[in-house]
Amino acid sequence: MTGAAGSGLSLVCPSCRMLLTAGAGAASCARCGARYPVDRGILRLTLGRAGTPNYDPHYFDTLDRVEARHFWFVARREIVLETLRRSVSDLDQRHLFDIGCGSGGLLEYLSGHGVALAGACDAYAESLELVRRRVAAPLVLVDEGRLPPLGPGYRLLTLFDVLEHLDDDRGMLRFLHDSLAPGGVLVLTVPAHPFLFDERDELACHRRRYRRRELRTKLEEAGFEVRLLTHFMAPLVPPLLAIRALTGLLPRSWRRSRERQDLEFRVVPVVNGMLRALLGLERRFLRTCSLPFGSSIIGVAARGGGSR
Repeated sequence: MTGAAGSGLSLVCPSCRMLLTAGAGAASCARCGARYPVDRGILRLTLGRAGTPNYDPHYFDTLDRVEARHFWFVARREIVLETLRRSVSDLDQRHLFDIGCGSGGLLEYLSGHGVALAGACDAYAESLELVRRRVAAPLVLVDEGRLPPLGPGYRLLTLFDVLEHLDDDRGMLRFLHDSLAPGGVLVLTVPAHPFLFDERDELACHRRRYRRRELRTKLEEAGFEVRLLTHFMAPLVPPLLAIRALTGLLPRSWRRSRERQDLEFRVVPVVNGMLRALLGLERRFLRTCSLPFGSSIIGVAARGGGSR
């Protein structure tokens, strides 16, 4: 199945993995005869959930309200854009397909700054309804707990804070490597430092946080050539450690509550402004070197056999 001219959108039947054919209001499979409808601009390529939940859709509306202002989301989107521009020399000739697009704020930002979109997918209809209002790219509803129904030939795939939600991260990385064309690029972000893992991660349905060496090893084992791997969000590590120590004194029932998670999404003007300024300074530093620590990691990896 092919999307807009040059976009490189390639989708397969989730049942038999045959390349799909696009039609009026649906995509169909010539091998097994399955037909997948397009509903309100969203292609529904689903068979049914497998495994345990990867996310709580309760938070999509919250993200939609705060991510344009909240320091964490603002800093991440700016670092992602600069990383794409620095690390993908022919970015203007590639179309980005995002896996696990959330509420779409990052995609909207990238698209608004000239990054062409091939499309995006997510396992939650609540997510894609929000994204539909923000970008015009093709959107695909996929099954939670299964590999996304991507065919071969993508030139730019992104996975922003998704890998840590998956039981089989190695399997996903191998799959994404095989979905890329030779010379294709994967850009991803993940939470860093296992010692920071606590109830906040459990509430977010994280399976793990990553060491940089661990992520490099998993990318290389999947066949990728790692071009960039650096921590970011370094100013957040000390307050996260302090919060972790303080919340350890609180009742476990509160530490695991939605109310605690909701507090992290609050935009407190003075604190938010200070952290945005600090993370802006960090972004300037990242233009010339990598960081040995930070609460997140960003990576750029490529499938061999093509140009940079």
